[in-house]
Amino acid sequence: MNLSKTTLSLLLLGTLGLGVTPAFAADAPTPATGPGMMGAGPMGGGPRAMQKGRWLKEAPVPILMPIVFRHMAELNLSAEQKKALEDWRTNHVAQWKKWRGPMLEHNRALRDALLKGETGAALASLKAAVDKDHREMLEHGIRQVEFLHHTLTPEQWEKVTALYTQMGR
Repeated sequence: MNLSKTTLSLLLLGTLGLGVTPAFAADAPTPATGPGMMGAGPMGGGPRAMQKGRWLKEAPVPILMPIVFRHMAELNLSAEQKKALEDWRTNHVAQWKKWRGPMLEHNRALRDALLKGETGAALASLKAAVDKDHREMLEHGIRQVEFLHHTLTPEQWEKVTALYTQMGR
């Protein structure tokens, strides 16, 4: 049998096409829901959910530490400033790792309780735990901004806030 490459390719494509057809059939099962392109997670709102800088504009506390670390050379930080920033990061990353697990568990527990239809007293302790976590996160963010404002010179602070404003557009 002497088939040309074109004929063989068409035959192969036709065979593969037969395997795909059942997925578009009227009685095909609905795909499972969950994390995916439009499911839960950071992209849950679709491709525009994480528009460049959108999360920066909507955050109640400006997220400046990553900007400072990304632009260290441009900011001309002194040795003391670099050490203070590294110490802060080392200390607070360790705290964050301890705190993150329980925070996610509290969020998950409240979400699951709401999905089960629980109300009133059953939700009270879960809401209190989530509120406490969010207050702690807010306080941590405020302390971080205050630390940076105290550590950086006025000129460096101006550069960082200008970069933050640019990123939020």
